[in-house]
Amino acid sequence: AVAAAAAGVRPPRTVALPLNDLDSLYTEVRNQHVEVFGTFLQGQAKALKESHATFTDRRRDLTEIHQFVKQIPVFTRNLRSLTNHIHLAELVKRAAEESEFRERWQMERSMAEGETCYDALEDLIATQEPPQRLLRLLCLQSLTGGGIKSSRYDSLRRDVVQTYGYEYAFVLSDLERAGLLRRRGDTLFSMDAASSSPFSSLRRSLDLIHAEVDAGDPDDASYVSSGYAPLSARLVQCAARGWKGRGDGEALRELPGRLVDVSQRVGGPPEELAKARRNPPGTTGPPAGTGTGKKPVLLVYFVGGVTFMEVASLRFLSRRASFPYSIVIGTTSVVNGGTFLRSLS
Repeated sequence: AVAAAAAGVRPPRTVALPLNDLDSLYTEVRNQHVEVFGTFLQGQAKALKESHATFTDRRRDLTEIHQFVKQIPVFTRNLRSLTNHIHLAELVKRAAEESEFRERWQMERSMAEGETCYDALEDLIATQEPPQRLLRLLCLQSLTGGGIKSSRYDSLRRDVVQTYGYEYAFVLSDLERAGLLRRRGDTLFSMDAASSSPFSSLRRSLDLIHAEVDAGDPDDASYVSSGYAPLSARLVQCAARGWKGRGDGEALRELPGRLVDVSQRVGGPPEELAKARRNPPGTTGPPAGTGTGKKPVLLVYFVGGVTFMEVASLRFLSRRASFPYSIVIGTTSVVNGGTFLRSLS
């Protein structure tokens, strides 16, 4: 900006662009995969051009001209919206194609699949990766691997403190107390411990990795991340079928905390909570239909926050004809890895 001012050039103006349901184009593109984003917008541009050419290709009477003039504000609004989304698509595509983003995505995917990336984490520390990003990856490695091998944990912790400052010793301790970082003992069975961690069991029983999903014509919620289905979306699928699918019982055993399964009766009050707490989980099934031909509404509420990836996956389920509910999502906040870690400080 200083160089531009010295050269007599005005710096580019920042414009706030609201993205919500008032923009009909946004409601169509917000859940699309980045690989098909550009193709979809290209089709929209072609359709807009054809609608304009249909009128200008031949003579029209006064009634038709009047109707066209009335549509000009709508056409202008759609053109402006399309132009904005094309610019946004260019920014998203540019960010997604950067080598740094690809490498970080590959590392996160490797961890989700059960691999250990200790050497890569040490390399990131040596290159002074932004601390928030590094801490996210450390927590992901710990959660997906049942903890970090004790000897490597000590060296990683030492490198973090020496590279980023002594105050990060307190940050790491806070993450340990929150359960996001955990030391795993060095034993002959440490590799078995990693493969039998709670997340590993959940990954297998709930089929969290679906590498063959087609992003252009998805048939599974895992399309939102090119092959990983958010755990919350899989749990909603299990609950919708009454926890009676293959692997659902194993998944219930690995979930932390207590599961309360309350039966909602059609035309009457729900089951009393005191009674529901005595029922074994998975005893209630999906309710009967509403009788109106519409799906019953399922409210999924996230206490603490939800990510946009989870929202996109639940919207995908809600649109599926085979899914028995229309999902409404509620949450205390929308978060990502960075905002979540900052909230702990």
